[in-house]
Amino acid sequence: MKGQFNLFFAFCLVVFSTDLFGQGYQIKVKIENLQDSTIYLGYYFGDKQYAKDTVKLDGKGYGEFSGKEKLPGGVYFVLLPGNIFFELIVDKEQQFTVSTIYTGNATDLVKNLTTKGSHDMDLYINYQKFMTQQGELAIKLRDKLKAELLEPDKKRVNDSLQLLHNEVKMKWETIEKDHPESLIAAILKFNKEIDIPEPPKDEKGIIIDSSFQYKYYKAHYFDFIDFADERLLRTQFYHPKIDRYFEKMILPIPDTVIKESYMVLVKAKASEEVFKYTLQLLFNKYNNSNIMGMDKAFVFFAETYYLNGNAPWADSTWLSKVEERVKEIKPNLIGNKAQEIRLLSPDEQFISLYNIHAEYTVLFFYEPGCGHCKKATPKMKAMADKYWGQGVEVLGVYTQVEKEEWLKFIKEQELENWINAWDPYNQSHFRQNYDIKSTPSIYLLDKNKNIIGKRIDVETLELILEDEFKKNPEKRVHQIQSE
Repeated sequence: MKGQFNLFFAFCLVVFSTDLFGQGYQIKVKIENLQDSTIYLGYYFGDKQYAKDTVKLDGKGYGEFSGKEKLPGGVYFVLLPGNIFFELIVDKEQQFTVSTIYTGNATDLVKNLTTKGSHDMDLYINYQKFMTQQGELAIKLRDKLKAELLEPDKKRVNDSLQLLHNEVKMKWETIEKDHPESLIAAILKFNKEIDIPEPPKDEKGIIIDSSFQYKYYKAHYFDFIDFADERLLRTQFYHPKIDRYFEKMILPIPDTVIKESYMVLVKAKASEEVFKYTLQLLFNKYNNSNIMGMDKAFVFFAETYYLNGNAPWADSTWLSKVEERVKEIKPNLIGNKAQEIRLLSPDEQFISLYNIHAEYTVLFFYEPGCGHCKKATPKMKAMADKYWGQGVEVLGVYTQVEKEEWLKFIKEQELENWINAWDPYNQSHFRQNYDIKSTPSIYLLDKNKNIIGKRIDVETLELILEDEFKKNPEKRVHQIQSE
C-alpha cells in the first residue's frame, strides 16, 4: 500500500508539473564556441525591439530562457556578443531547443541553426536557409551579369535570375498551402507582391489612364493583411507596412489622412490589440507632424476614438490633456472662420479683425524681445511691401504690455504701414482663440477670414500666397477700413 501511494504521488507530481510548465515557455539554447557569456531573448513590437529575458551561458555554451507565462506569438531573436543575433518563431510550441555555432558572423548563425521540439522553428529554419542559399546564388548571378558583354549571355543570366525568383515564389506558395495556420505563412502572405495588371489602352495602343497602376496598387494594398492576426504586431513587418501606406500612397492632406485612417482603423477592429496599436501609430504620427493643418487629424483621432470611449486603455489623466488640447486648437483649424478679435491701436482706437477688408490678411503675433521675432520681422516687412498691391494686409499683434517697447520696435523696424495693435488688458482672448504659446506665430486668412495658413514661417507664407495668386492672377486693389 505504501508503494502504491508513493507511485501515485509521483505520478501526480509529474502530471501537475507538466501541466503547470505547459502554461509557460522554455527555450533551451546551445551556442558552440560561446561560453560564460550573457545572451538576451528579445522580440519585435511595431517599429521597436524589446528585451524579454536574459541568461548566462555555462562553460559548455548551454543556457535556458524560461517563464511561467506563455509568450505572445511572434518573431523573437537571441542577441549575442558582437550585436549579432538569430531569430526564432515562437507560437503555440514554446518548449524547444535551438543550437548553432558562434563565429562572430550573423550569417553563420543561420547556416548552423538547428532545433528540436518546434515544428514552427523547423519550418522557419528551413525557409531561412533556403532564402540564404537563393540570395547567395542571386549575388553571383548579378555579378556575372555585370561582366557579361554579349546580349545572349546576358539573357541566359537574366533567365537564371528569373528562375530563382520563381523558385522563391513557389516556396512561399507551398508554405502557405501546407502550413496555412503557421506564423511564417502569415508573414509570407503579409509580404506577398500584388500582381498589377497592365493599364487599359485604346484601339491605338495608347494608355487611357496613366494612374491606373497606382490606383490598382493602392486599392489592393491591404489584400493580404489579416488584421485579426495579433502575431503580426510582434514582427518587423506590420509597422512599416502601415506607415508606408500613409507616407507613399496618399497625399499628406488632413482630409485625406482622416478618410484613409478611418478606413484602416475599421479593418484593424478585427483585433482589439491590432486596433489599439494601429490607432496609437496613426495618432502619434500625425500628432507629431510638421505638416500645416495636420492638427485637424489630431482632433479627428481625439474626438472619434479617444474622447468617446473607443480607446478604453487610455489613462484618464492623459485623456484630460487631450481634451484640453482639442479645445485649444479646434477653433483655429485650417478652413475654419478665424475668431474675431478686437484690439487697440497705438492711439487707443479699436481695431476689429472683421473690419479689415483685404484679399488676404496676415496675422503676425510677435514680441520685440523674442530672438526669432527679430529675425522674422524684417522678412515679414519685405513680404508685406512686396504683396501690398495685391491686397495683402498685415495685422501685427504685439503680445506683451510694455507700450514704449512696442512703439520703439515699430519705429526701428519701419512697420508704420502695418495695422499695428495690442491688447494690454487681455480682453480679446487672442492667446486662447489663436493658440498663441510662442512667438512669432503667423496666420493667413482669405478675404472671408477663413484660415488658409497657420503656424508657418515667412517663406512658407510667400509660397502659399504665390499659389493663391496663381489660382486668381488678377491683382486686387488695396483697400482697408478700420474702426
